[in-house]
Amino acid sequence: MKKTKKLRILALSTIATSFLALQTAEAATYTVQKGDTLSKIASNHKVTVQDIKTWNNLKNDMIYVAQKLEISNYATNDTVKPSNPSTTKPTTPSKPTAVSHTVVKGDSLSKIAKQYNVTIKEIKDWNGLTVDTIYIGQVLKLSSESSVSESETVHNNGTSGAGTSSGTSKDSTANGQAVYKKTVDVANSVVGTPYLYGGNTPEGLDCSGLIYYAFNQGGLKIGRESSEGYFNGNTTQVNNPIAGDLVFFQNTYKDGISHMGIYIGNNKFIHAGTDGVEISDVTYSYWSTRLVAYKRFDAIK
Repeated sequence: MKKTKKLRILALSTIATSFLALQTAEAATYTVQKGDTLSKIASNHKVTVQDIKTWNNLKNDMIYVAQKLEISNYATNDTVKPSNPSTTKPTTPSKPTAVSHTVVKGDSLSKIAKQYNVTIKEIKDWNGLTVDTIYIGQVLKLSSESSVSESETVHNNGTSGAGTSSGTSKDSTANGQAVYKKTVDVANSVVGTPYLYGGNTPEGLDCSGLIYYAFNQGGLKIGRESSEGYFNGNTTQVNNPIAGDLVFFQNTYKDGISHMGIYIGNNKFIHAGTDGVEISDVTYSYWSTRLVAYKRFDAIK
C-alpha cells in the first residue's frame, strides 16, 4: 500500500514537472499579432527591444504577422529563476542626465535607447515621432522635461517638421544665387513632364531625378541620388529657405525620407509627383504633415 502511494506521488510530481516545462516552453515563444511592434512586445514581456533582437538574431526592428519570436524564459515566468547568482540581471542604471542627443551616422532608436537607459517608446513620445526613422543631425529630447534650444530648432517657414536639427540662417553666395535662379528656371521649364521612376531627363522624371537634372542644368554638378541620399549627403539644413533650396518629405509612399522638391518661394515647390512635374503648396495638409526640412547643397553656401 505504501509503495503504491509513493508511486502515485512520484507520478503527480512528474506530471507537475512536465506541466511547468510546457508552460515555460510556451512562454519562451511569442507569435506576432497584427498591430505588434518590437517595443510593444518588449514592454508586455518586461524585456528590452535589444534583448528580443539578440535572442532572435534580428538585424532591424522589422517584424511580420505570425512570426515566432523567442522570449527569454526568465523574462516571462516568475516561478523560474536562474540558480547561478552571476546570471542575475544587474541593477538598472539611472536615467540619463543628458537632455538631448544629436543623431550621428550608425544611430538607431534602439541604440540610443540602450545608450541612455530609456525605451524606444519614451524617445518617440518625447519627440512626437510616429515611426522609427531618424536622421543624421536630428536632435532628440531625452526626457519629457527637456527642450531643444532655439538655435537647434528649425521652424520650416512656420510649419513644424518631423525632425529638428541645427540649421543655418546665412544667405547663399552671389554665385549660389545665380545657380539657384537658373535651376528654378529649368525646373519651371519641365513642369508637365510625365513621371518616370528612375527618370532624369525631360522625357520623364522622378522626384530625385528632377533635382539631378535641374541643378546640373543650372550649373551645379551633382551625382544622381535618391531623396534619402540627398538628405543625408552634402546638404545643410536651413532655417529660412529661399527659392532654389531643397524641401524634403517623409512617409509618402514609404517610411522615412521618401520625397523631395525645389522650393520656389511663397510656400510653393516644384516636384515630380505621380501625375508628373508640378507645383504644389507646402501648407496643404498632405505636405505640411509630412514636411521634414529645407536643406541646401553645401556647394551653394
